[in-house]
Amino acid sequence: MAMDVRAMLEDDVAAIGGAPKKSMKDFVVQKIATFIATGILKAGDPLPSERELASALSVSRETVRGAILILSTHGILSVAQGTRTVVASEDVGELAVQAARYRDIAAYSLDHVHEARLLIEAQVVRAAAVKMEPSTLDYLRKSIAAQDAACDDPVRFLICDREFHTVIYRSSGNAVLADMAADLYSYLLSHRRRIVSQPGTIATSIADHRLILAGLETRDPDAAAAAFAIHETRIYTTTKLLFS
Repeated sequence: MAMDVRAMLEDDVAAIGGAPKKSMKDFVVQKIATFIATGILKAGDPLPSERELASALSVSRETVRGAILILSTHGILSVAQGTRTVVASEDVGELAVQAARYRDIAAYSLDHVHEARLLIEAQVVRAAAVKMEPSTLDYLRKSIAAQDAACDDPVRFLICDREFHTVIYRSSGNAVLADMAADLYSYLLSHRRRIVSQPGTIATSIADHRLILAGLETRDPDAAAAAFAIHETRIYTTTKLLFS
């Protein structure tokens, strides 16, 4: 039987080599640190509210509040009464999952990353379409609702977007391919912020996600893979246009 969605999320932040599972507070600490390491959040950026983060990550506001406190003690977040919490430092050290790998991915060419994503994501989404649990489908539906609520907020949308993608990757049941897909997803995320800030881009991405979800809901590997390919090709095209 496929993993429960909460177990998949905890696995996403577990250290390689059989380390014990993290608490949900640690899970959120590492998620936020990963958002910073991959460029979704930058120094000086205000953090989404506790309510918004809790919705994006499907955890409680108390868990988010505890994670923010931990990150503030590390000097990564700045918390002040009556103002928004902001990113104070991008030096997240080992708090981010596989931070060194994210930096390595940035050295590859856009064309090569696109080709690799098409191959690997096709494999993982086909497996996910067969293995995905009903609870995970519910999670993805809630994720799309959170994306709709973030249609005017590129940073919050990208946080939701990463969760949507990585949960699908984990649902494949192949941890190696899931890690590879997540690494490739992180490529040039700081530039994706600029792209999703353009009018209509977030709405188009959400429409793509709905097609992906439809393929998963009907347990149709071909439809899910085709929708994923359309989505990835759109990401590739818009990124290439940005650089040209």
